[in-house]
Amino acid sequence: MVRRNLPPLTTLRAFEAAARLMSFKAAAEELRVTQSAVSHQVASLERNLGTPLFVRLPGRVELSQEGTVYFPVVQDALDKIALTTDLIRKTNTSASLTVQVYVTVAVRWLIPRLQAFKEASPEIAVNLDASLLDWEFNPDRADVGFIYTRAPNRPNLTYTLLRRERLVGVCSPAIARAIKTAEDLRHFSFLSVSGTTDDAETWAASVGVAGLSQKSSPLFDSNLLAIEAAANGQGVVVVPQFLVEGDIANGNLVAPLASDVMQPGGWYLVHLQRRGNEKAIRKFLQWIQSQT
Repeated sequence: MVRRNLPPLTTLRAFEAAARLMSFKAAAEELRVTQSAVSHQVASLERNLGTPLFVRLPGRVELSQEGTVYFPVVQDALDKIALTTDLIRKTNTSASLTVQVYVTVAVRWLIPRLQAFKEASPEIAVNLDASLLDWEFNPDRADVGFIYTRAPNRPNLTYTLLRRERLVGVCSPAIARAIKTAEDLRHFSFLSVSGTTDDAETWAASVGVAGLSQKSSPLFDSNLLAIEAAANGQGVVVVPQFLVEGDIANGNLVAPLASDVMQPGGWYLVHLQRRGNEKAIRKFLQWIQSQT
């Protein structure tokens, strides 16, 4: 039996990421560890091999001669392990798909439509991860993410644009009757949502009311709660229009100024690049594109 004297896998992963990205900092962000941890793992690998793999320069690193030789071998080996692992998992598990989605999008848009996907693809069990905290896609928790971002450029991820959306300010019918001009907005609370300050400021600027989003107001951790508060007469909230189309149609909410503005970013379906050919991911992408 051949005895393999291999370095620890964690050191090889750190080296491969740092060599591919040419940055310990970028490697740390990709691996979700600290920059110090990547540096220690690479140093451990270098001690194991008895030779430096990087040339440390001010503000940057370069591969040494040995590192240049080692990098493509390690990268190919890790890619083969990952691909084969995914293949075995798919072969030995039932078809399922975990979708990371914001709780407001889940409740107000995805869940009412999800039965159509289940009927079209009954062999795929869909699980929803509707966290309030993860605005960026987390591949450790979900297979795909239905997310909003201005920067669809994180490494090793594939982003498919689903829709660009318009922002609209909405409130209860009673408050809407008192808003005749943009300046009237100053008499009411401007409901704030964590993580969406830029959207609120963008809409406020479009209606010509500077500083409106800085006015003291209640703070909510999701659009879902802020929308409910607005419908109950607690103030005005700015949200993507597709989240309140039903409320506007049935008169539960009103856009008093009939003013909307394009949201700066886009709504994407995102997944790991290496998983793009998986049947469940392909089917869900095709279905959600048909819905948007």
